[in-house]
Amino acid sequence: MTEFFGLPAFKRMYGFGDVATLRADMLVAFVGGADARALAGAVPAHRLLKPIASAPLVVVQTAFTSAADNGDPEDNVYRYNEVMLAVVVEGVGTPVPALFPLILFVDHPVPMVSGREYYGFPKVLGEVALERGSAAVRYAYSPRGERKVVTVLKSRWDTRPGLVARALSGLAEALAGVVRGAGVDEDTIDLVGAIALAPAGQILNVRQLPDLSNPRRARVSELTRFAPRLVDPGAPALVRGHSLELPNEPVWSLERRFFRGAPPRTLAAFTWSVTMQVTTGEVLDTW
Repeated sequence: MTEFFGLPAFKRMYGFGDVATLRADMLVAFVGGADARALAGAVPAHRLLKPIASAPLVVVQTAFTSAADNGDPEDNVYRYNEVMLAVVVEGVGTPVPALFPLILFVDHPVPMVSGREYYGFPKVLGEVALERGSAAVRYAYSPRGERKVVTVLKSRWDTRPGLVARALSGLAEALAGVVRGAGVDEDTIDLVGAIALAPAGQILNVRQLPDLSNPRRARVSELTRFAPRLVDPGAPALVRGHSLELPNEPVWSLERRFFRGAPPRTLAAFTWSVTMQVTTGEVLDTW
């Protein structure tokens, strides 16, 4: 095993230390109405990756107010916004469900590049605006050389404070009540409660090294698991009136792809703040 250079080899652009510390203000929404087959079809086929058919789509909006790596040569502290769409899959070695990211829109090039290069996460550079009561993701592309900017995602919610739980266990009970009121089945209610108990508990991902002789093939694929250590979590709070819109646009087409034209319907949402310490991930399988 050789040293990881970090690119460029003569001077790393950012850190690859033992611990990355991120302070995050998060809004987590459970969105119903997605096509279960479409979500499952977006997850790579692997014996350990098992999408849960009754699970909602999970949308996580995060304002990282501080992000630092203890191996960064300049001791940079970054601030950036990110929106993740994730599929709920069965946990590996635990009854708690895990999240498998479908796509992450991020508005800063360094966490975008490092997230893709080192961790293999499907991060895409975009304009991510997280405001009080609203959020929007915009993406720029250049068909035939003409630059265009499209809105990929919009969300809104009531800014009046909702129920504040003293612990995640209380949040899980409150979310179960909200989701039950939305008329979904008991399996979905149980799933939402389980995810609320560990909203950053386990992230599964597939990291690949492309084959340069055939760009459509991977030379190495790894199923990875990340479990951030949570430090100083804040009190979670229910969010009222959350709605999600996925505009019809030609690049990502999220509503057409995953909802088959049906409008997304938020079942429940909550906010919380937490400091996460991300250490090395775990490789579950290599092929």
